[in-house]
Amino acid sequence: MSTTLDRTVLPQIDRALAEPGWLPAMPRALRAAYAAERLEQCRLFNRRMLLALTLIFDLYWVNEFFSAPEIVSQSGLLRFGLMTPAVLLFTLLDLRGWIGRYYALGLLVLTLMPALISALLCIRLAPATASPLDIGAAPLILLGTGMAMRMPPRAFLINISATPVIFIASLLYARDVPLGEAGSLVLIEVSIAAAGIGFNLQLEWRDRRMFLLNTADQIMRGMLDAANQGLVRETMTDALTGVANRRCFDDTLAMFWHHGIAAGGAVGLIMADIDHFKRYNDHYGHQAGDDCLRRVAARIGMLIREQDVLARYGGEEFAILLPDATPEAVRNVAERVREGVEQLCLEHAGLMPPAIVTLSLGYGCVSPHRGAIMRDLVAIADGELYAAKRGGRNMAMCSYAPEA
Repeated sequence: MSTTLDRTVLPQIDRALAEPGWLPAMPRALRAAYAAERLEQCRLFNRRMLLALTLIFDLYWVNEFFSAPEIVSQSGLLRFGLMTPAVLLFTLLDLRGWIGRYYALGLLVLTLMPALISALLCIRLAPATASPLDIGAAPLILLGTGMAMRMPPRAFLINISATPVIFIASLLYARDVPLGEAGSLVLIEVSIAAAGIGFNLQLEWRDRRMFLLNTADQIMRGMLDAANQGLVRETMTDALTGVANRRCFDDTLAMFWHHGIAAGGAVGLIMADIDHFKRYNDHYGHQAGDDCLRRVAARIGMLIREQDVLARYGGEEFAILLPDATPEAVRNVAERVREGVEQLCLEHAGLMPPAIVTLSLGYGCVSPHRGAIMRDLVAIADGELYAAKRGGRNMAMCSYAPEA
């Protein structure tokens, strides 16, 4: 139901709920989803109701056994040989897929079948003394199929219209029914049909409103979730460079660390600092400095492994977290990053003599299961970074935790 999560449907839902009328107008984008949901509700509700109503209908055969024995065999054949097996087959089968497409038609046939059976018994099979028995049951049949059953609107309208017609046709052939009694029976049948229409209209009004309100709620929840996810991304992303920020670095380090404890792997960390960045800012200005940070971050992001996480640690300093790392893998990534930034050839005229932008890097690799703590890894990489800066810059220095 992807259309139900489309926020452009919200104004249509609001108009449908606000406009007066017998029924809320269903937006075109939601009609298929509503019809499918309505049909599923009918299927679930009708399984037990069909069996119960069929049992009541079959009990009339017991009454015929005593009051009209001459039609017992024909009535039993129609009830137990046709009606009951059809209902059992219809309710016990999982009517989904291509069969489910004809569910409404099958339900309509089953709801019309009791009225047709009663009419057939009255018109073709029953003597005059037996006719009133099945004729009197016709209003109860309409009460069951028109009000107790849940049906798709089109099937319901056909049923609520055809059943009284069948009933009136039965009365025309049942000549022994007095005119006054026939008029009363017709009035009862028509009253039940009108009540059924009103009752189902109320149900349809309620179902449509509930569907529209639930859909609007889903859309707004989806919009809220998207907004919350956007806020999470904003709080975990550095606004200037688009890479992870310090908060995301801390959370990711904790996640990698606990994974290393559980799986026995090592965690690598590379700390990188842009050499003489203050002089770059002083010479070119802060806007150029921001552009330099963005270009360096983008370059580093292209050079690290897919599973690694790049974060802006602070100022001109970046950090690269490497899960399931080995000393060789950390060294390779560090050297690749150093060389890659150098190959950008970003001019640095703030230096004398003028040079290009370079990185100093310090890195380490620690196995959490050796009893180390996360601060140890940060301290190792940070210490090596300062060693690289003291050693002449544009270099990568390493340190590893000793083997257990």
